[in-house]
Amino acid sequence: MFNLHRTIKRPAFTAGPILMGILVSIVGCSQPQYTDFSAFVTTPRPTVTSKAYTLAPPDTITIYSKRVGEISGHTETIRPDGRITLPLLGSYFVAGKTPEQVSSELQQLAAKYYEDADVSLRVVGFNSKRIFVFGEVARPGAYSYNGANTVPQTLAIAQPSRLADPTRIHVLRPNAQGDMVKRMTIDLDKMVKQGDTSLDAVLNEGDILYVPANGFAAVGLALQQILLPIQPAAQTIAAPVNIGGNMASYPYQGGADNRNGN
Repeated sequence: MFNLHRTIKRPAFTAGPILMGILVSIVGCSQPQYTDFSAFVTTPRPTVTSKAYTLAPPDTITIYSKRVGEISGHTETIRPDGRITLPLLGSYFVAGKTPEQVSSELQQLAAKYYEDADVSLRVVGFNSKRIFVFGEVARPGAYSYNGANTVPQTLAIAQPSRLADPTRIHVLRPNAQGDMVKRMTIDLDKMVKQGDTSLDAVLNEGDILYVPANGFAAVGLALQQILLPIQPAAQTIAAPVNIGGNMASYPYQGGADNRNGN
């Protein structure tokens, strides 16, 4: 006889891996691709930026003069108001001017005291100009701009992490008003592994490098943001509380090291 009540075993099925794959594909497809390549890459590639360097706070400069001993060897950091103060010559506004302009103007001021005055200026601290790196890197933040910063050089210092997607690195160029005007997406893997430097660009002051998370990392970060508000509450409920005395649970005492009031 047949057992009409026989249980048919079905293969185990879990939706987790499939859901994760779908999320990864969605995140991967949602990453933008920017193509303003001509704004960043020129042929032949310049070795330095084409813009003249202008002084600004908090750049540091040193003055040299063979004949005006009062100011020779004097080092000044440009103040927030854009001025420097020199012996003999007093306070002088230098922000927004090139080193050559400042040298010439200081020489004219010194000529009031010395007929054969000579003044030269050297920038010893390029502190006012910055480029920026954000995203999945070990060292995010502002980097000194020296006029010859390139994309791979800057990323080599910033060090993309294991969570990064090196094939979709964004180079962003805002204008003076802060509007994002030019953007391109580069493949750092292709640069490093294949030697393709066709999109290697000399960065300008204020350029931004953004290193996005790869698909799996992006999903993990998104889930972490969802679960983050739940975790403290769950930990508070699960932590032991000494009702007979002071509250000794970790959320109230700042962790295991402080649970005894030490």
